[in-house]
Amino acid sequence: MKYKADLHIHSCLSPCASLDMSPLAIVTRAKEVGLNCLALTDHNSAGNCAAMGRLCEREGILFFPGMEVTTAEEAHIVCLFGAVDAAAEFGRAVYESMPYIENIPEKTGDQVIVNEDDEVEGFEERYLGMATSFTVDDLRERVAAAGGLFIPAHIDKPCFSVVSQLGFLSGEFTAVELSRAGVMRAEARRLAEGYAAVTASDSHYVHTIGSACVEFESREDAGIDGYRQALLERRVKLVAFDERFRTAPGKSNN
Repeated sequence: MKYKADLHIHSCLSPCASLDMSPLAIVTRAKEVGLNCLALTDHNSAGNCAAMGRLCEREGILFFPGMEVTTAEEAHIVCLFGAVDAAAEFGRAVYESMPYIENIPEKTGDQVIVNEDDEVEGFEERYLGMATSFTVDDLRERVAAAGGLFIPAHIDKPCFSVVSQLGFLSGEFTAVELSRAGVMRAEARRLAEGYAAVTASDSHYVHTIGSACVEFESREDAGIDGYRQALLERRVKLVAFDERFRTAPGKSNN
């Protein structure tokens, strides 16, 4: 089975994402641009993964539930799991590791939990943009113990990356992620030398879903282990687009 996968996407649960980014809108857009494998990676939460999982199952899309965790060093790490229950359990540990700071929607944005029918089920009251108490090394061990994939996010960016926060890239990672722009820069590619490299849209807006993705082959029944094996064997192709996914007027994709 050939997969075209965007594995770093934020829903309306992330305080920095558009309120249009419901699981239903994400899946609808993914089908429009030819994606058949998705991950949901909200900041420090897997709260919308159950709804996304049901939609993906209905549409025949391979789904990796996950989250983008902020470490104690304020580095962003994409953590992917093979089942919604595993992501939810991991999410509870992440949630408990964060300080309680109340979200103020007027300042930081709404954090909306929705179901597969686009109905609002609640609002997350704790601000999800905080750093957890887990260091990069702590988090890596916890993700490995949970059977997940541990992927430092956008390592070529000047903030919130392992490289920007620690000053170097060292350790055992499932893969490292380059930003969409980084895929096209030789200096960013050099950062990833020695590791399996991936890319993703890091979408906060519907129109950018699929603007960067990976392509790989795996058995249909292999799930996340098939993707893990493709990474180990360096059988993952990075794809990034420009003109088809221009940023909407007045918005940025950060």
